Amino acid sequence: MFQAYIENPDYFRFEGQDPDEKILLLLRAHPIVNLSWIIAAALLFIWPFFIPKIISVLNLDIAVITPNLGILFLIINYLLVLVVTFEGFLHWYFNVYIVTEKNIVDVDFHSLLFKNIDVAPLRNIEDTSSSMGGILNSVFHFGNVFIQTAGATKNIDLLDVPRPHFVADFILDEAHKIYGRGRDAYHHPD
Repeated sequence: MFQAYIENPDYFRFEGQDPDEKILLLLRAHPIVNLSWIIAAALLFIWPFFIPKIISVLNLDIAVITPNLGILFLIINYLLVLVVTFEGFLHWYFNVYIVTEKNIVDVDFHSLLFKNIDVAPLRNIEDTSSSMGGILNSVFHFGNVFIQTAGATKNIDLLDVPRPHFVADFILDEAHKIYGRGRDAYHHPD
C-alpha cells in the first residue's frame, strides 16, 4: 500500500479507468525523497525543548512570558508539525504515475483542493529516456523518466521513481506492443 513501485496491482483503481483497463505499473516517488519534510517536521517537533537553553544563554528575561503564552506557543508549534507531516505524506502518497495497457496517467496532487491528471495514450508514445544523478539517486536507485509523446498530447515526466531505466524500457515496450497490434490490425495480406 505504501510502496513506490508496484507491478500489476489488483487493488487500485483510478478516476477515469475503463472497466477493461488493467494497471501494469503504479509508481510513486521513492520514499527517500520524503526526508526533506520528515527532517523539517522533526526539527519543528524538538526545537521547543531547546528554548529554555537558548533563553539562558542569551540572558533573556522570561518573566514576560506567561504560562498561557508558552502553552499557546507549543500548541501552534505542534499544529504546524502536524500540518507539515500531513501535507508531506499526502503529497507523496497521492502523486502517482500509472501505466496501464492503454495509457500513462500522471496524477499531480497539489493540495486537498486541487489535483491535476494528465493522460497520454500509449499509442502516442514516441520515445522514453531516464536519468539518475547524484549520490542518493545512485545508492537508492531512483531517478526521472521522461516520456515524449506525439501530437498535441503533453509530454509526461515521472519524477524520482524507483528503477527509472527499467520503467522507461517497460513503457517503450508496451508502446511497441500497441504499435505492433496496430500494424497487424491494418495489414491485409495479399
